Amino acid sequence: MKDKKPRMCHEGGEPLEGKHVLDYVLRSLNIHPDNPKAAVGFEWQQIIGNRLYPHVKIVEIKGTTLVLRADHPSWAQMAMMQQKKILAFLTKKYPSLGIKSIQMLSS
Repeated sequence: MKDKKPRMCHEGGEPLEGKHVLDYVLRSLNIHPDNPKAAVGFEWQQIIGNRLYPHVKIVEIKGTTLVLRADHPSWAQMAMMQQKKILAFLTKKYPSLGIKSIQMLSS
């Protein structure tokens, strides 16, 4: 049975590799890796660490505040204990964002 879903393909009909599809989707959403806000999202796992990464996500950057959401108050507390480290990293690597504080939301 032939799949009738539209596919992203090269002109010859060969499917595009996942990386090329992702690049296309990001470009169509106007998300560029060289944009500091997007770069923070791409690097979030490295910034927050492997232990917290599944539980603490970026919601938005609102002015000079990085707004995060944790899936449990315990994870929120653990992330806030890393606040100085996170802010130091962001200030050093992405000074143009001007992030000065972290706001934590908890589910």
